[in-house]
Amino acid sequence: MARTVDKERRAELARRALEVLRARGIGRTTMSELAEALGVKRPTLYFYFRDLTGLLHAAIEDVYRGWLAHVTARVSGISHPVEALGELARATVEYNRGRRDLVILLFQLWAAGDSDPEELFARSRAVSDPLRAELVARLRAGIEKKLVARCDPERIVELTLVVLDGALVHEVTRGTPGAPAIEELWERVLAPLVIEKPTTRPSRRRTSP
Repeated sequence: MARTVDKERRAELARRALEVLRARGIGRTTMSELAEALGVKRPTLYFYFRDLTGLLHAAIEDVYRGWLAHVTARVSGISHPVEALGELARATVEYNRGRRDLVILLFQLWAAGDSDPEELFARSRAVSDPLRAELVARLRAGIEKKLVARCDPERIVELTLVVLDGALVHEVTRGTPGAPAIEELWERVLAPLVIEKPTTRPSRRRTSP
């Protein structure tokens, strides 16, 4: 009977393995040396990660799970769809703050392995697409309820994600904080779409003379 993969154990080993590779260097560490540094037998390491590509996939999945939990917690309590979209962008920048070294290490791990880029992109979409669809649906519902100014929900969400991706790339490649770009997006594009709920006033009855 095949062993069942313990996902939590796999994620924990992946995090520890990245720390070892960060300290020793990816090109200078064999799987045997990695197993020894982690205090596990080599067959155990190969069970969880067949090679560096397997380790890369596990590490990226762990990052995505953490990101999804972080942004979901931040967005779920926000009722207005435009404000939720803006908060998703802010929360994502916040989640990635201080992870520049990790991103660079993952790129190095990618280059050292034989991972198919399309497979990695597909894994990314599997995590982000449901959230994207939810944001589009919330904007569309907000337009119907007159909470959101008329717009193309698909394009607004796409624009937000494009600006967000660019801000994150600049944080890694140029060391430029991403938050200011997100706030500019909020002030110039997203905030103008917010329509406040009209205040319902009680009707006054006319009294007979």
